[in-house]
Amino acid sequence: MTSESTHKKSPSPYKENKGLHSQTVGKRGPVLVQDTILHETLEEFAYSTTLPRVVHTKGYGAFGYFLTLRSMKEYTKAGFLQIPDTKVPVAVRFSLAASNKGTPDTSRNLRGLTTKFYTKEGNFDLLCNHIPVFFVRDAIRVPDAISHLAPSPVNNMADPQNFWTLFAKYPEATNILIWLFSDLGTVKSFRHIRAYGVSTYVWVNEEGIRHYVKYHWIPVAGEECIDQKEAELLACKNPDIAGGDLYDSIAKGQAVEYVLCVQLMNPEDEKTLPFDPLDDTKVWDETQYPLLPVGKMVLNRNPENYAEQVEKLAFAPSNLVEGLEFSDDKMLQGRAFVYSDAQRHRLGPDFRNIPINKQQNFSPKSMVSSGNGRYVAGEIMRSEIENPDDFTQAGEKYESLSTLGKNNLVNNIVFGLVHAKGETQNIVLRHLQMASPVLAKRVWDGIKTF
Repeated sequence: MTSESTHKKSPSPYKENKGLHSQTVGKRGPVLVQDTILHETLEEFAYSTTLPRVVHTKGYGAFGYFLTLRSMKEYTKAGFLQIPDTKVPVAVRFSLAASNKGTPDTSRNLRGLTTKFYTKEGNFDLLCNHIPVFFVRDAIRVPDAISHLAPSPVNNMADPQNFWTLFAKYPEATNILIWLFSDLGTVKSFRHIRAYGVSTYVWVNEEGIRHYVKYHWIPVAGEECIDQKEAELLACKNPDIAGGDLYDSIAKGQAVEYVLCVQLMNPEDEKTLPFDPLDDTKVWDETQYPLLPVGKMVLNRNPENYAEQVEKLAFAPSNLVEGLEFSDDKMLQGRAFVYSDAQRHRLGPDFRNIPINKQQNFSPKSMVSSGNGRYVAGEIMRSEIENPDDFTQAGEKYESLSTLGKNNLVNNIVFGLVHAKGETQNIVLRHLQMASPVLAKRVWDGIKTF
């Protein structure tokens, strides 16, 4: 039997599949404009990718539940925190703040740990970072601050001068500079990061008594970070190491667990503190405001459809439940609504009906507002807060590091700052001088000998 006869007698298994062939004039074409199957196939493909997030672009997801360990009734009327052993489903997205899809997981970066609690009272979104302070304290500065973390608009590559201008322009960023350029800024596993709510929220109980609250996620597996050398090695060897570690651990049946703790403060305390407790560039002393365990989160399920379950997750600080409110934190107030606007742009106006974001019986009326019953009066103005104190906590953080930690911090800053222009270097060094003269001198000596 010849090959020709074999070919003639072997019908193609794809012959009747309309989805594999465009409609043409004869076998060669041209393709017909009337081919609606072709157009619909290509148009579905063109719109199949969700628009990327403006920040926290690269991320991974996991699912599980939150279990309340002790009643928080004394402090909040939030339904899922009233009775021990109350269990609610959760969806979590781990992410890198300054990133694109190709950013290595071990890059020096802020990591996000953002959780959606699906409670009977509604969805509650808790947005956290793995560093407890932020670059700026007023949301009106965020677009400019983020622009300094972006690549150059000229060549789309890292721009050291633009990056370090952020720390020269905003003195309050000195605190996060110390945190970010310590070894804490480079990690290889999401299972080993502590996460912080950064902004200050409010808890309200049934009697209407308010407490300021800061949220903390404590990893049950313990905290771990790596140094810059290992971070660079792993970035080349496995740029997705943290995402792979998260997925593989859960796939092997090893649940990822976090304990939720809170710090609570009487709002009257703000009159005596040396800083503004609503300033997101500050931390609260854990000896003065100890961590109070609330519950445990267990992540035991991986996504089955990344595009639908992770990329379409839509978080917003405004997703609250009764008993959980905003404080007057300028950053939190500014972020409250822009997240939902961003989700409408990214996912469409019906983003709340995407299954992963679905809240039963949602309407604007079901949303929680903040501050009912408070009396607020004053002159309308644009002003800095009364107690900015941009440098004290930065110096304290430096002094809290081990000898090795201090050495690595100095080297990390030197290796970055040396590429900035002289005037920018001088301003950053002046800020470091205000925080710690010893640190500033060590950095300056390092730059001179680089």
